[in-house]
Amino acid sequence: MTTSTLALTAAASGFARRGQLWFYSDDLASPPPTRAQLVRVRDAEGRDLGLGITGTGKLCLRLAGPWPGDDVPDRSEFFTARLQAAIERRSASLGPDAACRLVHGEADLLPGLVVDRYGPVLVLQGTSAYVEECLDAIVPFLVQRLGSDSVVARHDVAVRRFENLPAEVRLLHGSRVETVVVQEHGLRHTVRPFTGHKTGFYLDQAPARALVRQLAKGRSVLDLFAYQGGFARNALRGGAVAALAVDQSAEALQVAAADARADGLEGLTTVAADVFEHLRTVRQDGQQFDLVVCDPPAFAKSRRELDGAETGYRDLNRLALRLLAPHGLLVTCTCSHHVDGPRFEKLVRQAAAGLPFRVVLRQRLGAGPDHPVLLTHPESEYLKVLLLQRMD
Repeated sequence: MTTSTLALTAAASGFARRGQLWFYSDDLASPPPTRAQLVRVRDAEGRDLGLGITGTGKLCLRLAGPWPGDDVPDRSEFFTARLQAAIERRSASLGPDAACRLVHGEADLLPGLVVDRYGPVLVLQGTSAYVEECLDAIVPFLVQRLGSDSVVARHDVAVRRFENLPAEVRLLHGSRVETVVVQEHGLRHTVRPFTGHKTGFYLDQAPARALVRQLAKGRSVLDLFAYQGGFARNALRGGAVAALAVDQSAEALQVAAADARADGLEGLTTVAADVFEHLRTVRQDGQQFDLVVCDPPAFAKSRRELDGAETGYRDLNRLALRLLAPHGLLVTCTCSHHVDGPRFEKLVRQAAAGLPFRVVLRQRLGAGPDHPVLLTHPESEYLKVLLLQRMD
């Protein structure tokens, strides 16, 4: 145990007591540490605010939750306790071929750390210098606790540059596994830990995939930004008459087709194309669909990109709505935390304005329970999903 302590200013102390987790150099009562470390945080009046992790970039302190006593645990004790608690919360999702998010950053009191489990393979993503320095404590515990065959670091995210960390993908433990097959809702999904999107798969969309299966019976389905066709294949399993998956990646669509064949699904068609261009072509041809799923990448990865992102979301949703057959359904998504729920709904309302039919909002969804949302940390609620219906 050590007693390294960091105090906040009076103004920042108020924000911290109301649940804010991220702080900058101006929020500290003294100069920030010159290296990343675990510290005890106190408010301006000396009251304990739990633990914090300091950074080496502009974001210099992230609160990491309460800890008993007044001291600072060593890193092995800290990560063992936090990781064990996160795993126990997901104990029902740890089957041998199951997939889930084991650690969801700040929501699991482990700021700067994401861990996804794909059966015997773990994919870890660290976005803080402290996490980077503590991999020798994190990885052995996870391997011992879960019996994992392989641990991969997907450190290829742009935010790492803010703490002067390199963008890289590397093997941390075990043998290199190019693909691993997991099961979700009774369907197989081939995950590519080293080369797939995000950490290999979109675990957060499990609830929306289940909804699409529920809605798909007897419908024609268009899956936009389909990646490996998770929505399209769930639609077919739910009884869709046909499903068209559109994505720029021919390789991802090949995986979609192979998984569909392995599950005995018929009716999947894939098109490798720019989604916006394909939508315009489909519109000109007069095609319509009973169910459209639109799950684009984040259009706004920073606040500076918001204006362009809003235009993109409006245009995309208007194009998608125009393709709906009478009484058709649209499942539309944003995964940008800079576009919050009310803003996204406003953009979708603008997209629906002036159409020759009414559009109603039937349901709101988000990520699954393995992606917990911390109410005082809105960045943890990055995924927003709306179910809309054309009314004639």
